[in-house]
Amino acid sequence: VVAPWFWVILYDPAWFPEGAGQGVRDLSVWVAIPCTLFALIPAIFIKSKSTLDRDDFVPISVGRVVTSIKDIFTGAFEAFRIKQFWQIAGATFLIFNSFNVIAAFTFLIIVHYMFNSDPASAGTWPAMHGSVGALMTTFLVIPVVTWMSKKLGKKKAFMVSQFISIVGYVLFWFLFIPGKPYLFLFALPFHSFGIGSLFTIMMSMTADVCDLDELRTGKRREGVLGAVYWWMVKLGFGIAALLSGTILSIVGFDAENVTESAVTGMRAFYSLLPIAGVIGAVLIMRNYDITEERAEQLKAELAKKRAA
Repeated sequence: VVAPWFWVILYDPAWFPEGAGQGVRDLSVWVAIPCTLFALIPAIFIKSKSTLDRDDFVPISVGRVVTSIKDIFTGAFEAFRIKQFWQIAGATFLIFNSFNVIAAFTFLIIVHYMFNSDPASAGTWPAMHGSVGALMTTFLVIPVVTWMSKKLGKKKAFMVSQFISIVGYVLFWFLFIPGKPYLFLFALPFHSFGIGSLFTIMMSMTADVCDLDELRTGKRREGVLGAVYWWMVKLGFGIAALLSGTILSIVGFDAENVTESAVTGMRAFYSLLPIAGVIGAVLIMRNYDITEERAEQLKAELAKKRAA
């Protein structure tokens, strides 16, 4: 909600007369300071039991460090042997990172297409796109997706949510209109269902996969599965950044000389690439087989096994 408004500050000469480059350097420091202080609060105020007198820790040695590293990679490979897990991770990779590839284009499209390459005229509209989308996700999408998950089941709720997001991406092609910037706001509620539902549902599905894995192996490995899942997300961030630059090069975008063909190319990728990601994710998830009934059965079998 807050971060998109930095765009407004960056291009305001009253704040940064030397331009956005100066703004990025200065803001990075001033944003980092309060974030660091907030991050320290749990360490200062949340108390935990001292470990100084514990005698059950494994001694640190070169051999044990090597073994630990080996166990990390072994656990990662074992995670991808679980069909349901790689389905979740693969679907997340496609949806989240196809979105990240085109996310940077939002500012460029609004400024160069809707406001004729004039950031000052664009005013708060680039910030409105991100801020309103985040608010929609928080107060509309997540409650609706939670309700759908209870009524339809997680898999069907995921499918429905992603198809709703396709509507949003299609609407962006038609509602980015020069002179009428307010119209793109009507696409945001549909668009927000894509990312808003993704982690809401996938985290719950990952818990079900942890139960399945424990029942099969006898090991509770949510730490390994969670780490591998988020490693996939972080890997996607890097790939998305690379692809964003590649696409800008393909369409011929030049900030000093923005052509109509370059803007049209950006707009086409802005709608079509996330739609392709959603379709790929839906195809991956179509055979996901941990239903609500099976999830409850897994919990019951685990409870019985633990009690034995």
